[in-house]
Amino acid sequence: MSRAFVRESDGEEEDRSHPAAPTGPIRVTPATLQTWRDELRTQEEAVQRLRDSDAPEDRLELSQARRRAGLLRARIDAAVVADEPPHDPDEAGFGSVLVLEDETGRRWRFTLVGGEEADPAAGRISWRSPLGQALLGARPGDPVSWARQGGTLELTVVAVEQPAAP
Repeated sequence: MSRAFVRESDGEEEDRSHPAAPTGPIRVTPATLQTWRDELRTQEEAVQRLRDSDAPEDRLELSQARRRAGLLRARIDAAVVADEPPHDPDEAGFGSVLVLEDETGRRWRFTLVGGEEADPAAGRISWRSPLGQALLGARPGDPVSWARQGGTLELTVVAVEQPAAP
């Protein structure tokens, strides 16, 4: 095969650990926006520290720090902070924390967040996900159906907590 069609490495590995830059507004909680700002500051400090180094490992780290800082700047620029309280504090909305219980007494705790913030393993689910949509507007005592891979689970909203004011 001709080498003309094979990408040769320039010594820098491509960083695929972060998603692409956003293409439109991103709805986020105040806490996530602050986390992104803190991380951007850390990445910018790394760029300053590494920019004059000739060591190959520092060049790779510098490239990754610049790439991550660029993504964070784009996210911050596109961020729309959704910190408006719901009309009724007992009603689930963006940023709300919900405690759910199934018929066996097992409990789940979820926070409704934006897609960029979602981390289901940490209990942070996108408000646009099927479960997130089912939870929007829910109040204590409301039944909720959670359609998941293992089958639909019927839950009851035990509590709705609102985020603290920023």
